[in-house]
Amino acid sequence: MVTFEQRWLEQMAYYPASPRPRLRNTLALAASPAVIVFLSSNFVNVGNLVFNMIFSRLMGPELFGTLAILLTIKLALLGVTGAFQMAVSQMVASCTGDERPTVEQALSRINRFLFLGVLTLGTLLTTGLVLGGTVGARLSPTEPHLLAFLLAAIPFGASLSVLRGVAFGDIRTSRIVLSANAEMGVRLIGALLAWALGFGIEGVVVAISVSIIASWAVLYDLLPAIKPNGQTVSYSKAMGLATIPFAILQLTQVMALDGDIFIAKSLLSEQETGFVAALSLFQRIQFFACFALAGVLLPRVILAARTGEDVVQSAMPVFLLFAGVSLVVLSATLLAPETLVVILVGDAYIPAATALLAAVSAAMFFTFNYLVTTFLVALKDRNGVVMIAAGACIQFGAMAASESAGFADLIFIKAICQAGTAFGLALCAISHLRRTSRASCL
Repeated sequence: MVTFEQRWLEQMAYYPASPRPRLRNTLALAASPAVIVFLSSNFVNVGNLVFNMIFSRLMGPELFGTLAILLTIKLALLGVTGAFQMAVSQMVASCTGDERPTVEQALSRINRFLFLGVLTLGTLLTTGLVLGGTVGARLSPTEPHLLAFLLAAIPFGASLSVLRGVAFGDIRTSRIVLSANAEMGVRLIGALLAWALGFGIEGVVVAISVSIIASWAVLYDLLPAIKPNGQTVSYSKAMGLATIPFAILQLTQVMALDGDIFIAKSLLSEQETGFVAALSLFQRIQFFACFALAGVLLPRVILAARTGEDVVQSAMPVFLLFAGVSLVVLSATLLAPETLVVILVGDAYIPAATALLAAVSAAMFFTFNYLVTTFLVALKDRNGVVMIAAGACIQFGAMAASESAGFADLIFIKAICQAGTAFGLALCAISHLRRTSRASCL
């Protein structure tokens, strides 16, 4: 099957010579899969932001707090299975034409095993937690069924991680865009409709679950039906090993972006903890504006390395888009920090604006670190994973040891640690490229 990326490359190859090469290059970049996925992911981010802004006002603090707990559980569970997406993407992008049928059969079996395994585990976990009252009591003594509504969609989310890995590995741009927007659209429109019809938080949670299934439905046919006697053992082991660095990246993401919330809760007042939570929301928005670029970066670099093309050139569109987002966010923060805070979280959080520049700087450095680490993993260099994990641990430890620090001090520590990690990763990437350049010249 000819993918969007292949058609795009063919069109660019046969594009007539232009007296304005800069214009031609600009148009080619604007039509590239990286830009399309980037624009789509940010449209989805806007939809998710609208969802939170609407329901925080419709539900009120107490009920929205219950929804926030459920969303945190969902993100944590999908984050665990999300490591499979990058591993599958790496495997699909790396395989040759002769290997493709075997790889697809292996992934089909892994996909089914993952779906059934998560379904079984989720059923047992939900039953135990609800009966034991551990999570059910925290959500609401009268509404433990909300957890069951949410976990019902997690097996589809686990399968979705495999299918999205296939889509990103092949750079099937139209499927990637449609899947992401289907999830956002069903969640936003379905939740608003359920609330308007009087189904309350139950209807909103069901809409969230259905949105995951809708995203899965767009991609479910990317893998073939399972055939008997398929050779899967070697590929299953390979994917298991390939998942390890991406699992570390997912853990690093949680530690670096959200770890300060847990520390703030134990060290700071409730008001300052709220300021840290508000600043973390800015950071998540900033990070996820570029997160999808990592999914495009991985197969592009793998393909370039396999075909002997310039890997730096293949990664350039992704890093240019990241630089553009960072420039816009930093400029807005410098010009009107208090206005940004009021728009997103309200007047009560205006004091947090004093640390907004440090917060967006920390998010910028971490996003850069995530992309550089993905670049290195695509080149089979695991040093970046070790470095970004070490940086997250140092950050977490330094913040936890700052018992007399205020909320702004914690954010500043975060920015310094991420900036140091960025410097180290940049040196690591330059060193790797120099080594490979010398090796190719020998």
